[in-house]
Amino acid sequence: MFTEHTPDPAAFSAYIDKMKVLNIEDQQITDEQMRSITANTMVIVGDADGVKPEHAVTMFRLLGGGDEEAATTGMLQKIPRARLMILPAMSHLGISGEADVLAPMVTAFLDDVPPVTPELF
Repeated sequence: MFTEHTPDPAAFSAYIDKMKVLNIEDQQITDEQMRSITANTMVIVGDADGVKPEHAVTMFRLLGGGDEEAATTGMLQKIPRARLMILPAMSHLGISGEADVLAPMVTAFLDDVPPVTPELF
């Protein structure tokens, strides 16, 4: 799935190397550092993850997530800069086995596709 968006084989190796370092070293990222991330970001955790759901929500909010207008109107007016996904009955390692669930959402995120708002009214 990685190569569909980044066909360079060296990029995948670099990604794996970075993930190994990230998982070995303790991450101490301040709120200020989190707010300074300018890239669109998707936070993905499991509800049985070492990363607690409340921490994922905090990261999501620090990254600009949580559209208050959408919360009050029920409709998104713009593509959100940050997205949050909490998978049920899922551990941190189990997430990697959920490609069928993750692929459509991650692909839409990477392709900058707005979430669909159903025609209800």
